[in-house]
Amino acid sequence: MKDGYMINTKQMTNLYWFCLSVEFGGFAAASIKAKTSAPTVSRSVAHLEELLNEKLLHRDAKNFRLTNAGEEVYKKFSHVFAQLDEQWLSLSNSQGELTGDIHISCPEPFADFFLQPLAIEFMKQHPQVNIFVHFASDAEGFIDEQIDLAIVTMPATSPNLVQKRLFEAELALAASPEYLKHHPAPQSADALLDHRLLAGNNFPYWHLIEEGKTIKVPVKPKYAINSLRLNIQAAVAGAGICLLPKVALKRLAKDNKLTPILPTVECPKGTAYIVWADRKMIASRVVAFRDEVFNQMNTGADNLWGAMFK
Repeated sequence: MKDGYMINTKQMTNLYWFCLSVEFGGFAAASIKAKTSAPTVSRSVAHLEELLNEKLLHRDAKNFRLTNAGEEVYKKFSHVFAQLDEQWLSLSNSQGELTGDIHISCPEPFADFFLQPLAIEFMKQHPQVNIFVHFASDAEGFIDEQIDLAIVTMPATSPNLVQKRLFEAELALAASPEYLKHHPAPQSADALLDHRLLAGNNFPYWHLIEEGKTIKVPVKPKYAINSLRLNIQAAVAGAGICLLPKVALKRLAKDNKLTPILPTVECPKGTAYIVWADRKMIASRVVAFRDEVFNQMNTGADNLWGAMFK
């Protein structure tokens, strides 16, 4: 209130869209969450600045940052909207029937052997829920593609996203017997530089530990593809040396498809995370599905890896 003048609905919307723009780092990302256009959000913030007679944001093609006045307004009101979101979530989760759409992203193998069976069973239990699965190994497109949940193998970097570790797997180096016929097995981690390495495009280095010493092996892959399953298939086909979960290697070695390489070298662990948006209304259907993912994963991630790569 200012001079007895009560804030109205339009001003509340302007404040909300301003806070949303700050939270998501721009008008475009905020407009997706607000389900409107970026110019509409931009005009809304401009109207708020006119009303307050204060510049709240420095914005041009390269900059989007708060002024001192903008910092003050954001601190005063952002927690108000966060509390409203929490109260709405509580109300939403108290409703009986789950309805609506869930958009999920994950690497393709997770959909094949884990997510699809889980999604089908979830929809049987909740017939009014629709599930849409997108293939991705990271959370880069989370906001633009309006994803509700993401299962990723690369940690999310956006400060607006929450992530929790889903599971961790020990990794090992391996190559096919056919590859080793023509390329003698390396006797040290440094010798990997002389071999054909297989990796995803997002892994420029392998951090290995040999005899207590950390070794950073630059990965200039002979073949690169952002799919663990396809990297393993390439290794089985004789294309080179890859990193894979030990539980998968155990099965493939038993069938003589792959041979362990440098078994005494400690490899980095493979980690998967589940990601969702922070400070937004999380629909009860999304919360329920997220919790089911955790419940199912707690029954044994090793069984999942074994099924995926047997």
